[in-house]
Amino acid sequence: MNGQNNPRKPRIPLNHRGRRPRFFSAGGTDELMSMVLELTAELWVVKKRLYLLERVAGQSGVPLTPQIEAYELDPAEVAELDERRSLLISTVLRSLEADPVERGKMREEMESIGSPVATAEGTA
Repeated sequence: MNGQNNPRKPRIPLNHRGRRPRFFSAGGTDELMSMVLELTAELWVVKKRLYLLERVAGQSGVPLTPQIEAYELDPAEVAELDERRSLLISTVLRSLEADPVERGKMREEMESIGSPVATAEGTA
């Protein structure tokens, strides 16, 4: 008998939404800690790779650090970095996806941080 056509075969959910463990009594603290830990892990990966890249390039006779600091982005690169920033924000805020309270407002605020419009408004 083919397992694909068996109506009694249990359906396995693609993601589980069971009860999440709670470590702090104050609401939102566990989610905040998850975001901080996720962001810290992401930041460490980037810092380590940048450190290694600059060291390997320097050993190869290409001093990247001054070139990186002097580099100016073109509009396509700015757009690509904006997309990557949005993905990072989504990753950091992932723990809030199960709890709809205020997540829309928080996501808007986080996405506006560092955007050219928000930066210009903050300096005006």
